[in-house]
Amino acid sequence: MTEIQSDNETFEDKYVRKRFGIFRGLLSPYLIQGTRMLEIGCYTANLLRFLPPFVEYFGIDIDENALEIARQRGAKTMKLDLDNEEIPLKQKFDVIIATEILEHLRDPEKLILEIKCLAEKGGVILISLPNECTIYHRLKVLFGKGIDGTGFAPCYHLHFPTLKQDSEFMEKHFEIVKKSYWVHLGVGKMEKCLSWIPDRIWTILADLYPSLFARGVIYLCKIREEVSL
Repeated sequence: MTEIQSDNETFEDKYVRKRFGIFRGLLSPYLIQGTRMLEIGCYTANLLRFLPPFVEYFGIDIDENALEIARQRGAKTMKLDLDNEEIPLKQKFDVIIATEILEHLRDPEKLILEIKCLAEKGGVILISLPNECTIYHRLKVLFGKGIDGTGFAPCYHLHFPTLKQDSEFMEKHFEIVKKSYWVHLGVGKMEKCLSWIPDRIWTILADLYPSLFARGVIYLCKIREEVSL
């Protein structure tokens, strides 16, 4: 019960809700009766709160406690160590989601190749990546605080690409249908000092200067069709 309460508290963050709203907006044209969806790194399946009931949802994560909560929410789940195991699923999915997961993996490209094999023809892939090169993070590095302050903490980020590197990586593997930036002021002292500025200003800044102000980027993609000669 404690973990469920903690998870709900996290979801009460308005920026988290807005990010899930972006997910829903990007995916809604593709959610029809019988849609099969796979979320990789689903944690407690919070996304289910935003999905219509007819979506066939399947989630993968390494955290068994989180998966138990996901099952309580009605999700079909599988526990998997993405760094050391391959996804054993044989069926194809109309929608595949991997949000804030690639940066945690030793070999992100391995997962991308698996996703391409699991995607139904004409299906879509939604991938979200954080931006740890914002002006806030750059100032933290400048003053010796480190990008995220966790240093050697386990299960945290192993990769810190720029937004340009994110796009190059995604374009290598997919056709990008849409791209959207999201903002989050976080919980640090500097962010709290800036919280008086209206959210719409941060959104405008993120769209104009994403590398400095966007906390992350969301890609809606399709498998690039092979051209026959």
